Amino acid sequence: MVWLFQDEPNTACFTTEHVLNGAPILNVYHEYDGDWQFHGDSSQPVEDDDGRVVCLADVVERDASVAELHDLPYGWRAERTSVSEQWTRHKDHSFPTFADNGYYLEDAVWLSEYQPDLNPPEAELRENLSIGQFVKLVFRFAAEDSEREDFDCERMWVVVMGQNDDGTYDGIIENEPHHDAAAYGDELVFHPLHVAEVYDGE
Repeated sequence: MVWLFQDEPNTACFTTEHVLNGAPILNVYHEYDGDWQFHGDSSQPVEDDDGRVVCLADVVERDASVAELHDLPYGWRAERTSVSEQWTRHKDHSFPTFADNGYYLEDAVWLSEYQPDLNPPEAELRENLSIGQFVKLVFRFAAEDSEREDFDCERMWVVVMGQNDDGTYDGIIENEPHHDAAAYGDELVFHPLHVAEVYDGE
């Protein structure tokens, strides 16, 4: 079988004892940090000690239909009511998207591999920001899957207004964007992976 996932077959992912015991996979989550989760019926009670870690290839071997989700974007989920039904996909995050907002936020850690002038701070700093701190985010005013062109990105400062229970942040744009889809004072939610720079006051 041709391997379709970008992740390697031995990539660790999360599932439950119920799935390992034969329950059908009906809910799949591709977390924004890249982790995969494979679950059964959402109404089936799952205790903390039911969680299991397996490799991605083991999941595909159990149910080849999950390979249809190889291109499920970060921060999305897929669900179905039974194994005979088609998967339906849903955005499972609160960050801006081009369809809803006219822009999305770049993963600055990923982007730094291709942009030598980007040097995001360590995860410990990005994950423990304080209210009132300023962070620089990379806004892309184009569809997520479109070809990249010059001047479709802007790096702008955002002030941290709060941190949410899932580790994301609420912020407000503190620049005047060149693109019309965003404006000074707009509110948004962002992830620690979006943080390209933290203003240290110097």
